[in-house]
Amino acid sequence: MLSSETLIDPCIKGTLNVLSSCAKATSVRRVVLTSSCSSIRYRDDVQLVSPLNESHWSDLEYCKRYNMWYAYAKTIAEKEAWRVAEESGIDLVVVNPSFVVGPLLTPQPTSTLQLILAIIKGLGGEYPNTTVGFVHIDDVVAAHLLAMEERKASGRLICSSSVAHWSEIIKMLRTKYPSYPFEDNCRSQKGDNNPHSMDSSKIIQLGLPPLKTLDQMFGDCIKSFQEKGFL
Repeated sequence: MLSSETLIDPCIKGTLNVLSSCAKATSVRRVVLTSSCSSIRYRDDVQLVSPLNESHWSDLEYCKRYNMWYAYAKTIAEKEAWRVAEESGIDLVVVNPSFVVGPLLTPQPTSTLQLILAIIKGLGGEYPNTTVGFVHIDDVVAAHLLAMEERKASGRLICSSSVAHWSEIIKMLRTKYPSYPFEDNCRSQKGDNNPHSMDSSKIIQLGLPPLKTLDQMFGDCIKSFQEKGFL
């Protein structure tokens, strides 16, 4: 469980500090904020209201009940960003990506890619009991450029390809890469495994190319791990 000191406060305060600075700068025409599908998909009725779109928000009480502190922080931070933007007259566009997958862009894997690497190498003993949308890093970059440059862009923009449980991802990868000792056991935690779907039609209609598939994004990820010596 992450405390407010390590996650919640920095997430919210960091977002508000940037927006406050933008409000004071006369040269800023638009602010593009990276939020997350985590601010959308954590709610008791997720299966009933799917496919989830930009009108949906995560339920803070749900997040607290299941100790989903990342989602809790991202939800509050984004809501506060919209409040400040409205009060200050900022043209705010928010990109809501799901779980980002793809090649390494830094010398060391990010926390997201470290999780994938641990699952592939069987290092953690268990894989997450999580059903989540996945998206290629290239699509996330393209979404941000579109949000910044397209005049018609507004509001929230979901950027998410296929939704899957980690057990399905492991089954897909084990078929393609049988030599790796993938995790076999699923964690028992609840609250993060609800089946759902995400609607990315808004950003696709703005001009985002077709989103890359699970096979493409994980293929690029593993190829990058291999080339950089992590696998």
